[in-house]
Amino acid sequence: MANSVSTIAFGAAMKDHCFRFKEGVTFINHGSYGAVPLRIRHKQKQLLDELNDDPDAFYRQTEQRLYNNARAAAAEFVGADPENLVFVQNATTGVNSVLKSLQWQKGDEILATEHAYRAVANACRKVAEFSTGGHIHQFDIRYPINDEQEVVDSMTSYLNNHPQIRLVVLDHITSATALILPVKKMIAECRKRGVLVLVDAAHAPGQIKVNVENLNPDFYTGNFHKWVYTPRGCAILWIAKEHHNWCTPLVTSHMYKKGVQLEYFMQGTRDNIPYFLVPDALEFYNEIGGMDRIHQYTTDLLDKAASMIAERLGTRTPKIPKSMEAPFMRLVLLPEFEGYPRVLMKVPTNCCWT
Repeated sequence: MANSVSTIAFGAAMKDHCFRFKEGVTFINHGSYGAVPLRIRHKQKQLLDELNDDPDAFYRQTEQRLYNNARAAAAEFVGADPENLVFVQNATTGVNSVLKSLQWQKGDEILATEHAYRAVANACRKVAEFSTGGHIHQFDIRYPINDEQEVVDSMTSYLNNHPQIRLVVLDHITSATALILPVKKMIAECRKRGVLVLVDAAHAPGQIKVNVENLNPDFYTGNFHKWVYTPRGCAILWIAKEHHNWCTPLVTSHMYKKGVQLEYFMQGTRDNIPYFLVPDALEFYNEIGGMDRIHQYTTDLLDKAASMIAERLGTRTPKIPKSMEAPFMRLVLLPEFEGYPRVLMKVPTNCCWT
């Protein structure tokens, strides 16, 4: 079968065997939209037919069973207690759910990095402008980076000098610059100061090993449709138990005050099928070799691609510790052009077939 992967390892052979793209398209933007394997697309259509054939039975009898099964699978994959984990459409929704649920006090401030995803920075800015009367601070991460502690120290310096900061928003992997931040160390520093931590892990699931309970943030949100092969949009939001009573979804519906799980599950009539396909997507992910095989393939590919591009442009790749290098993305310095500042270019891996 064209969508079977039992004899296909992660690599170039997957393109025609497991996926279908428009002729002439070489899709490399997994970091934005992900790619859905044929067999997941087929299962998605099957579930959509089941829903349309008998909507009452699907919504009233089938949906919650599928949701709970998917939630358990997602929780196991990211090292989470299923009772702390809910589904949202994307990490931006997860971030907004936290920011707009928190009871801000006048003068409260927010800290993020200058590498924060624009949508996330905008959400922080809106909360600061309309809810707190405070500010959003963004601490810099400068190249070259010699070791992780430089990043931790940059954050703690801001925290020490701005005692009004109530929430820190950290990227697990920066979207625009492909850095793995030392979030465990950074979370520990925030804990010492009684500051809440929200981790924007849009790029983390499937790209790096995650154990959310061990990281111990207050909130953690990450996408499954980027690197874990689910349909779009599918993401998780992890909420520490002490925040279950107030961190509610953006949509208030029938399950208001019925508990965090029911409130996030029941938000009106919508298509939750991308969530239900998490177990199938994880099965596919593991059958093609899992994280170890994918890392082995993409690391070599990206190292060669980044070196080739830097050589042809007459530039270089920035110096960062290996521990901060994202497995599926790299940075290359662009040359100077009159009228434009020198910037870094992110090189994505073509995830499975370049």
